[in-house]
Amino acid sequence: MRVWASMLVCAGVLSGCASNPLSPKGAAIYDALQTETSLRAWADACGDVSLESRKLAAEAKEAWWKRNRTLLEGADFGLAYDMAEVTDVRAHTGARLAMGLTWQTIDTSEKEVSEGLDPATDKVNVCADKLMGYRDGDFDLNANQATYQALLELQNRKNLQGEDLALRRASIEKQTGRVYGRSFYIVEKLAKRYSCPGAEVHLLDNRWPNEVYDARCSNGSFLIFRCEWGNCMIVD
Repeated sequence: MRVWASMLVCAGVLSGCASNPLSPKGAAIYDALQTETSLRAWADACGDVSLESRKLAAEAKEAWWKRNRTLLEGADFGLAYDMAEVTDVRAHTGARLAMGLTWQTIDTSEKEVSEGLDPATDKVNVCADKLMGYRDGDFDLNANQATYQALLELQNRKNLQGEDLALRRASIEKQTGRVYGRSFYIVEKLAKRYSCPGAEVHLLDNRWPNEVYDARCSNGSFLIFRCEWGNCMIVD
Protein backbone atom coordinates (compact mmCIF):
# COMPACT_ATOMS: atom_id res chain seq x y z
CA MET A 1 0.00 0.00 0.00
CA ARG A 2 0.95 3.67 0.02
CA VAL A 3 3.52 5.24 2.35
CA TRP A 4 1.06 7.41 4.25
CA ALA A 5 -1.30 4.50 4.80
CA SER A 6 1.52 2.34 6.14
CA MET A 7 2.75 5.11 8.42
CA LEU A 8 -0.70 5.64 9.86
CA VAL A 9 -1.29 1.97 10.39
CA CYS A 10 1.97 1.74 12.34
CA ALA A 11 0.77 4.48 14.65
CA GLY A 12 -2.10 3.14 16.72
CA VAL A 13 -4.54 0.27 17.19
CA LEU A 14 -4.10 -0.44 13.49
CA SER A 15 -0.54 -1.59 14.20
CA GLY A 16 1.09 -4.79 13.09
CA CYS A 17 3.91 -3.24 11.12
CA ALA A 18 6.71 -5.51 12.29
CA SER A 19 5.38 -8.34 10.12
CA ASN A 20 2.83 -6.68 7.84
CA PRO A 21 2.54 -3.03 6.74
CA LEU A 22 -1.23 -3.16 7.19
CA SER A 23 -3.20 -4.97 9.85
CA PRO A 24 -6.62 -6.32 8.81
CA LYS A 25 -8.40 -3.32 10.36
CA GLY A 26 -5.88 -0.93 8.86
CA ALA A 27 -6.40 -2.39 5.41
CA ALA A 28 -10.17 -2.26 5.85
CA ILE A 29 -10.08 1.40 6.87
CA TYR A 30 -7.84 2.38 3.98
CA ASP A 31 -9.83 0.41 1.40
CA ALA A 32 -13.16 1.81 2.60
CA LEU A 33 -12.00 5.42 2.52
CA GLN A 34 -10.24 4.95 -0.83
CA THR A 35 -13.29 3.32 -2.42
CA GLU A 36 -15.62 6.12 -1.31
CA THR A 37 -13.18 8.81 -2.40
CA SER A 38 -12.84 7.21 -5.83
CA LEU A 39 -16.61 7.10 -6.20
CA ARG A 40 -16.85 10.84 -5.55
CA ALA A 41 -13.98 11.56 -7.93
CA TRP A 42 -15.61 9.59 -10.76
CA ALA A 43 -19.02 11.11 -10.06
CA ASP A 44 -17.63 14.65 -10.10
CA ALA A 45 -15.62 14.14 -13.30
CA CYS A 46 -18.37 12.28 -15.15
CA GLY A 47 -20.91 14.90 -14.14
CA ASP A 48 -19.19 17.22 -16.60
CA VAL A 49 -19.16 14.71 -19.46
CA SER A 50 -22.84 14.62 -20.36
CA LEU A 51 -26.34 14.95 -18.92
CA GLU A 52 -26.67 11.17 -19.07
CA SER A 53 -23.42 10.71 -17.12
CA ARG A 54 -24.47 13.29 -14.54
CA LYS A 55 -27.73 11.45 -13.91
CA LEU A 56 -25.92 8.11 -13.61
CA ALA A 57 -23.38 9.67 -11.21
CA ALA A 58 -26.18 10.79 -8.90
CA GLU A 59 -27.76 7.34 -9.03
CA ALA A 60 -24.44 5.63 -8.32
CA LYS A 61 -23.66 7.81 -5.28
CA GLU A 62 -27.13 7.40 -3.82
CA ALA A 63 -27.20 3.63 -4.29
CA TRP A 64 -23.66 3.05 -3.01
CA TRP A 65 -24.14 5.23 0.06
CA LYS A 66 -27.45 3.55 0.91
CA ARG A 67 -25.74 0.15 1.03
CA ASN A 68 -22.36 1.15 2.50
CA ARG A 69 -22.86 4.18 4.75
CA THR A 70 -22.75 2.29 8.05
CA LEU A 71 -19.54 0.47 7.14
CA LEU A 72 -17.89 3.67 5.91
CA GLU A 73 -18.78 5.44 9.17
CA GLY A 74 -17.09 2.59 11.03
CA ALA A 75 -13.93 3.07 8.96
CA ASP A 76 -13.98 6.81 9.52
CA PHE A 77 -14.35 6.28 13.27
CA GLY A 78 -11.41 3.87 13.29
CA LEU A 79 -9.19 6.45 11.61
CA ALA A 80 -10.30 9.27 13.92
CA TYR A 81 -9.94 7.18 17.09
CA ASP A 82 -6.45 5.99 16.27
CA MET A 83 -5.47 9.51 15.27
CA ALA A 84 -6.51 10.62 18.75
CA GLU A 85 -4.58 7.79 20.41
CA VAL A 86 -1.33 8.74 18.72
CA THR A 87 -1.88 12.44 19.25
CA ASP A 88 -2.31 11.86 22.98
CA VAL A 89 1.34 10.79 23.14
CA ARG A 90 2.95 12.90 20.40
CA ALA A 91 1.10 16.16 20.11
CA HIS A 92 0.81 16.58 16.35
CA THR A 93 1.99 13.29 14.85
CA GLY A 94 -1.30 11.42 14.81
CA ALA A 95 -3.21 14.31 13.34
CA ARG A 96 -0.61 14.81 10.61
CA LEU A 97 -0.68 11.13 9.69
CA ALA A 98 -4.47 11.09 9.40
CA MET A 99 -4.39 14.27 7.34
CA GLY A 100 -1.78 12.69 5.09
CA LEU A 101 -3.96 9.65 4.55
CA THR A 102 -6.91 11.88 3.61
CA TRP A 103 -4.69 13.66 1.08
CA GLN A 104 -3.38 10.35 -0.27
CA THR A 105 -6.84 8.91 -0.96
CA ILE A 106 -7.81 12.05 -2.87
CA ASP A 107 -4.56 12.14 -4.84
CA THR A 108 -4.89 8.46 -5.75
CA SER A 109 -8.49 8.92 -6.86
CA GLU A 110 -7.69 11.94 -9.02
CA LYS A 111 -4.94 10.02 -10.79
CA GLU A 112 -7.23 7.03 -11.30
CA VAL A 113 -9.92 9.18 -12.93
CA SER A 114 -7.40 11.13 -15.02
CA GLU A 115 -5.74 7.99 -16.33
CA GLY A 116 -9.09 6.38 -17.12
CA LEU A 117 -10.95 9.35 -18.56
CA ASP A 118 -8.49 11.78 -20.17
CA PRO A 119 -7.27 9.50 -23.00
CA ALA A 120 -10.72 7.99 -23.65
CA THR A 121 -12.38 8.77 -26.98
CA ASP A 122 -15.78 7.67 -25.66
CA LYS A 123 -15.92 9.26 -22.21
CA VAL A 124 -19.65 8.59 -21.85
CA ASN A 125 -19.06 4.86 -22.13
CA VAL A 126 -16.10 4.92 -19.71
CA CYS A 127 -18.20 6.80 -17.16
CA ALA A 128 -21.15 4.45 -17.63
CA ASP A 129 -18.98 1.38 -17.08
CA LYS A 130 -17.42 2.74 -13.88
CA LEU A 131 -20.53 4.34 -12.41
CA MET A 132 -22.77 1.34 -13.08
CA GLY A 133 -20.22 -0.74 -11.20
CA TYR A 134 -20.70 1.45 -8.14
CA ARG A 135 -24.45 1.60 -8.60
CA ASP A 136 -24.87 -2.15 -8.99
CA GLY A 137 -22.60 -3.24 -6.12
CA ASP A 138 -19.31 -4.18 -7.77
CA PHE A 139 -17.42 -1.92 -5.34
CA ASP A 140 -19.42 -2.56 -2.17
CA LEU A 141 -17.46 -2.79 1.06
CA ASN A 142 -18.86 -6.22 1.93
CA ALA A 143 -17.39 -7.83 -1.19
CA ASN A 144 -14.39 -9.09 0.78
CA GLN A 145 -15.40 -11.05 3.87
CA ALA A 146 -12.35 -10.09 5.93
CA THR A 147 -12.80 -6.39 5.14
CA TYR A 148 -16.50 -6.63 5.91
CA GLN A 149 -15.91 -8.22 9.32
CA ALA A 150 -13.26 -5.64 10.23
CA LEU A 151 -15.59 -2.77 9.31
CA LEU A 152 -18.43 -4.32 11.32
CA GLU A 153 -16.13 -4.45 14.36
CA LEU A 154 -15.22 -0.81 13.86
CA GLN A 155 -18.88 0.12 13.64
CA ASN A 156 -19.48 -1.65 16.95
CA ARG A 157 -16.54 0.28 18.45
CA LYS A 158 -18.11 3.49 17.21
CA ASN A 159 -21.34 2.67 19.03
CA LEU A 160 -19.48 1.83 22.24
CA GLN A 161 -16.67 4.42 22.21
CA GLY A 162 -18.05 7.42 20.38
CA GLU A 163 -18.27 9.47 23.58
CA ASP A 164 -14.70 8.48 24.51
CA LEU A 165 -13.48 9.81 21.15
CA ALA A 166 -15.09 13.18 21.84
CA LEU A 167 -13.32 13.34 25.22
CA ARG A 168 -9.97 12.45 23.64
CA ARG A 169 -10.35 15.20 21.08
CA ALA A 170 -11.15 17.74 23.78
CA SER A 171 -8.08 16.61 25.74
CA ILE A 172 -5.83 16.99 22.68
CA GLU A 173 -7.10 20.49 22.04
CA LYS A 174 -6.41 21.43 25.66
CA GLN A 175 -2.88 19.91 25.66
CA THR A 176 -1.70 21.25 22.32
CA GLY A 177 -3.67 24.45 21.89
CA ARG A 178 -4.33 23.30 18.31
CA VAL A 179 -7.61 22.20 16.79
CA TYR A 180 -6.94 19.87 13.90
CA GLY A 181 -9.36 18.83 11.19
CA ARG A 182 -8.89 15.96 8.78
CA SER A 183 -8.56 18.38 5.85
CA PHE A 184 -5.98 20.65 7.56
CA TYR A 185 -3.09 19.24 5.50
CA ILE A 186 -5.09 19.58 2.27
CA VAL A 187 -5.89 23.24 2.96
CA GLU A 188 -2.20 23.96 3.62
CA LYS A 189 -1.30 22.52 0.22
CA LEU A 190 -4.12 24.32 -1.58
CA ALA A 191 -3.15 27.64 0.01
CA LYS A 192 0.29 27.29 -1.61
CA ARG A 193 -1.36 26.78 -4.99
CA TYR A 194 -3.24 30.03 -4.53
CA SER A 195 -0.06 32.06 -3.84
CA CYS A 196 -0.45 31.90 -0.09
CA PRO A 197 2.68 29.97 1.04
CA GLY A 198 3.29 29.51 4.74
CA ALA A 199 -0.36 30.25 5.47
CA GLU A 200 -1.51 30.17 9.08
CA VAL A 201 -4.45 27.78 8.89
CA HIS A 202 -7.26 27.78 11.44
CA LEU A 203 -10.17 25.36 11.66
CA LEU A 204 -13.38 27.38 11.94
CA ASP A 205 -16.02 24.64 11.80
CA ASN A 206 -15.34 20.96 12.46
CA ARG A 207 -18.35 18.76 11.77
CA TRP A 208 -16.73 16.03 9.70
CA PRO A 209 -17.28 15.32 6.86
CA ASN A 210 -17.89 19.08 6.58
CA GLU A 211 -15.12 21.49 7.64
CA VAL A 212 -14.40 25.20 7.14
CA TYR A 213 -10.89 26.73 7.33
CA ASP A 214 -9.38 30.20 7.37
CA ALA A 215 -5.92 30.45 5.73
CA ARG A 216 -4.19 33.73 6.65
CA CYS A 217 -1.47 34.73 4.19
CA SER A 218 1.79 36.53 4.95
CA ASN A 219 0.66 39.60 2.97
CA GLY A 220 -2.32 40.11 5.26
CA SER A 221 -4.93 38.61 2.94
CA PHE A 222 -6.87 35.47 3.77
CA LEU A 223 -8.68 32.61 2.07
CA ILE A 224 -11.69 30.64 3.26
CA PHE A 225 -11.90 26.95 2.35
CA ARG A 226 -14.95 24.75 2.65
CA CYS A 227 -14.33 20.99 2.68
CA GLU A 228 -16.58 17.95 2.37
CA TRP A 229 -15.06 14.51 2.89
CA GLY A 230 -11.62 16.02 2.28
CA ASN A 231 -12.59 17.74 -0.98
CA CYS A 232 -11.84 21.43 -0.41
CA MET A 233 -12.52 24.56 -2.41
CA ILE A 234 -12.22 28.30 -1.90
CA VAL A 235 -15.36 30.09 -0.79
CA ASP A 236 -15.90 33.27 -2.82
